[in-house]
Amino acid sequence: MDIRPLGAAMGAEVVGADLNALSDADFSHIRDAFLKYQVLVVRDQTLPPAAQLAFSRRFGALEDQLNAHYTVPDFPEVLVLSNDLKDGKPIGLIDGGDFWHSDSSHRDFPSMATILYAIKNPDHGGDTEFANMYAAYETLPNDMKRRITGLKGIHAVSKLKNKRVTVSPRRPDGKDFYEKQKVLPDQVWPMVRTHPVTGKKALYVSPRFTIGIEGLPEAEADEILDALFAHQVRPEFVYRHKWADRDLVMWDNRSVIHQATGGFTYPDVRTMHRTVVAGDRPF
Repeated sequence: MDIRPLGAAMGAEVVGADLNALSDADFSHIRDAFLKYQVLVVRDQTLPPAAQLAFSRRFGALEDQLNAHYTVPDFPEVLVLSNDLKDGKPIGLIDGGDFWHSDSSHRDFPSMATILYAIKNPDHGGDTEFANMYAAYETLPNDMKRRITGLKGIHAVSKLKNKRVTVSPRRPDGKDFYEKQKVLPDQVWPMVRTHPVTGKKALYVSPRFTIGIEGLPEAEADEILDALFAHQVRPEFVYRHKWADRDLVMWDNRSVIHQATGGFTYPDVRTMHRTVVAGDRPF
């Protein structure tokens, strides 16, 4: 097994690994590389849902899925992301990954890692972009660093509470789903979080989930957030992944934001299986 850096911003490719038969020593190397490179790509894997779950659980306990009706039958921790249809109805979550975000920052225990396995990729489009939040924080002007020190962002799950995002018109149940989510409590997290393992500081806000700043009026909060949102996706912080069938990609939600770039339409199909490793409360 070999681990090779993928780009200047972050990311590494794991070569020569079979995730179905991973020794403890090789798993330790993968875990270390995950912490170092933040995004890992493992090519050409054959991972039925049970095998993906087994690999995912080596990192820790898994999250339940909010979109339970789009999970793999008999595997409730495996979410299907897809634009495919069966009998005219979607087989998976069609708008998963839209807008820049860190997965589960709206939960009381945001996730540690997301693990995405490619079943079928479209002929065109379907890339995923990742942005390095260590680098985003480190390169902030000193006056902005001082300004956000000690401030906390407000994270909301419902898109209907966020003026910066929209509900996908491709998702027939979207507005009803997000209307029901409006009753879920917002979460308040430090805008600069300390990674619990590496000890490094990372910017912890995103356009998808961060709707305000605790204790600040909307206009002042918007000024700060808009500046941070523009800064955190500068090209030098971004790795763009072009998927191949049977790729497994995992990333560290404690120091990475990501977005699906789209660019495909049915009947050009994209189908993924997603598992999420639960994490700790940010500090």
